[in-house]
Order: sequence, then structure tokens, then C-alpha cells
Amino acid sequence: MSLIFKSAARALGALLCAATLLGAAQAGPVTALSGHAYMSAANEPFDDFSNAQAMNAAFGQNWNRLQFGSAFSNYSLLYIDGGDLASTEMVSFLAQNRSALESYVLGGGRLFINAATDQQSPFDLVFGASSVEQSIDNRSNSGSAVNPGSDLFSGAGDNWLGYYFGHNTLSTDSSYSALIRDEQGRTVLAGGFFGNGYVMLGGQTNTVFHEGLNGSDPVQLRVNELLYTLNTQPGRVDEPATLALLAISLTALVVVRRSRRGL
Repeated sequence: MSLIFKSAARALGALLCAATLLGAAQAGPVTALSGHAYMSAANEPFDDFSNAQAMNAAFGQNWNRLQFGSAFSNYSLLYIDGGDLASTEMVSFLAQNRSALESYVLGGGRLFINAATDQQSPFDLVFGASSVEQSIDNRSNSGSAVNPGSDLFSGAGDNWLGYYFGHNTLSTDSSYSALIRDEQGRTVLAGGFFGNGYVMLGGQTNTVFHEGLNGSDPVQLRVNELLYTLNTQPGRVDEPATLALLAISLTALVVVRRSRRGL
């Protein structure tokens, strides 16, 4: 009995160890990152400084203002805004740096790309998502939280108005979750985990064009978007291979118990 039990226990331990190591391997290495950055064109989108003010509210003085083309790989958070006249430069930057941005996220970076673009065709973002600029008579006039109970909306409310609230809507696959939708049900803000990092994507205008509804605070919303991008963590999601190993481990445990009963 002792020999059978010890052998099964060793097998169980080995399988559990393999499951743990496999889970770690699937996640990939985590890059050491620090600090925060806001990237746009030389001039602020819409000639308005509300994005910089949101960075100040979220991080104090612990952030850097970058222009398109600057190095970004060592920052823990990268906020890119290509609204208004910055949109041509942003679309070009994304086309040239998409692989680098995706690698940055997979290694642990937190990325927020927001753009209410001007005269842009639909363009690719990252990880299969794309942004569609709506015609002037079809833009988003309001936004509503998909999950009002989320920390993303704490102190910001769950409905906002704007002129416009957004120029762009998002096309994403199931890797992303819709966070804010407009009055037509189109996604204006979405987010998803990739590797060790997180991506938030938006089509919102600057908060100077927004207004609260029933006490909501669009300025706080933008601050929350930055903090949520940096700090949100995934719930436990077991990968199929890990689940398979766990099932084998549980089977081994059953064998051990039955062996102990039978001898």
C-alpha cells in the first residue's frame, strides 16, 4: 500500500508541477517597465490640453510627453491620442510600429490608444482591431457604460453626452470586451488582455467636448481610463492545456484514494 501511494503521489506532484510550469510558459516573460508616457503630435489634439491634464490627475508629475516616433518600450503605460490634426501622424505611426506595440503589450506593457480622427479611412489598431471614422452626421453623441459596476466608472457615472462624444467606432473580435457604447449600440471604448499586458482602445474626442449627464463626470472618466489601463488585472482564465493537465492530476488523485481503500 505504501509503495503504491508513494508512486502515485510522486506522479501527482510531477503533473501539478508541469501544469504550473506550462501556465508560466504560456504567459511569457514579463519586461521590467516603469513610468508613464503620453504620445501625440507636436501640437495637442484639438489644440486642447485636457489629455495632459488627465495625465497629471492620474500620475502627478510621473509621466513624459512624447511625439510620434519616440521610443516607448520601457514605459509601464503608453497613452496614444491621435485625435483631430494628429490623426495622420498617428495612423502612419501605427502602420510602422504595430508589431513593436504588440510586442510591448505581450511583454507586460499597458497601452491606451484613443483617436477621434479627421479625414481618415478605416485603419488598423493592434491585435486585429480597427477604427472606423464616422461621417459628421453619424458620429457618437453620447456614451453609456456597458458594465456600470466596473471600477472603470467609479466616480465618473455611467452615461455622458458630447458634441461629439466620439468620432470613431471600433471593430474588434472576442479578444476584446466592449466598455462603452454609443446611442446606436456601437463600441466606442473596448479593452482586452494580451500576453502579460492590456490594451484599451477608444474613439472618443477630448473631454472638452463632453458633458455630464445626471451628475456624471467625463473628466473623471478619462482619468479612470488611464488608471484602469495601468492597473486592471485579469480574472483567472485557465488555458485548455492547463485544464487538461489539471484533469490528469485529479484523475491521479482519484487513483491514489481508490488504491488506499482497496489495500
